[in-house]
Amino acid sequence: MKNIWLLTKTNMKRNLWTIIIALLGAAMLCFVIYAMGKMIADHTVAKIKIGYMDHDNSVLSEDFERYLTEQLNYELYENNSYEVLSTELIDKHISAIIEVPENFYADTSKGRIKPFVITTLDDYENAAFFEVYVNSYLGSIKVLSDSAAGDEKLFDELLSTYQKEQTRMAHSAAITIDKSLLAQKAGFINSIGFYLMFIFGVSVSYTFIILDDRLSGVLNRIQVTPVKPSQYIIGSAIFGTIVCFIMSGIFCTYIKIMNIQTGVPFGIILLLMTLFSIFTVCFSMATALTLHSKNAVTSMIIGFSTFGCILGGAYFPIEMAPKSLQNLARILPQFWFMDTFRKLQADSLANVFPNIIVLILFIVLTFLIGAVVFSQNYKNR
Repeated sequence: MKNIWLLTKTNMKRNLWTIIIALLGAAMLCFVIYAMGKMIADHTVAKIKIGYMDHDNSVLSEDFERYLTEQLNYELYENNSYEVLSTELIDKHISAIIEVPENFYADTSKGRIKPFVITTLDDYENAAFFEVYVNSYLGSIKVLSDSAAGDEKLFDELLSTYQKEQTRMAHSAAITIDKSLLAQKAGFINSIGFYLMFIFGVSVSYTFIILDDRLSGVLNRIQVTPVKPSQYIIGSAIFGTIVCFIMSGIFCTYIKIMNIQTGVPFGIILLLMTLFSIFTVCFSMATALTLHSKNAVTSMIIGFSTFGCILGGAYFPIEMAPKSLQNLARILPQFWFMDTFRKLQADSLANVFPNIIVLILFIVLTFLIGAVVFSQNYKNR
């Protein structure tokens, strides 16, 4: 036990940069919770944007603009260039383009109402509601125009009265969204995705310890010292686990102190991050004992991390992928890790016990692979 602890302290002194990288990774995860959560929440509850071109510039077009912004709560993107607005529409930055025709006020006051020009693409739901609202406004204005019977002065008086007596629209959301809670949940699930990438990145540095010592013959020379090769491996594994726990611990502490509503029980977060930290250590050490160069080790770890994160649902729900890829993702620990959090955020009573068992089995599998490789190397010395 003394030798194991001595090796662990030696590794910590040899690799202070690894600890610093783990601290920086934890800080970035804490930042991601805030930054990504705020961005997603703002996008989710943002106002609907409409491109607006006013070719009339009259009191009637100003009244229509107030109708859109004050009563319907649309956000207008005004620009005199149709090319600019059409580009925004194609890029889906706005939901529609509406053009107020020239002489709209003059024609309407005389009983000739010109229709607005509305351009939409595939945002069918918002476009349908928008057209209904526009037709409703034009219907009201037509009543005023018919009542004025071509008398422009009378039309102005009726419009002024209409504006004063206009009934305000009451808005209510079909689903009430707590923006703060949405930001915290979205920020957490995205930060967990980044955690899967960061923890493998950190593992590369402490994997180099074993690789360098194995290639330089340190493991061979250990046989003539009181330190056993198994003690060396255990000491290195403990150092790697400490590094992973530093990142996970700071991240979990931040969640607890800031009282972030993740939608997942705090105990489950601790358990899953602990299990995945152990898996990462086992996988990295098995890689270091198998491969023979730093380039190969780096490619293996980063490649597995990147492929696992993308296919495992770290950055987007796996349900968006084809069925064949969904089935393939189940061979990756990242899938079971992310699936646990997504299930609990969707249903706090979801049964995630199978997910935890699968993660434990991945740990056992990588540990056994590493043990077999180590024993074979040890026999061949």
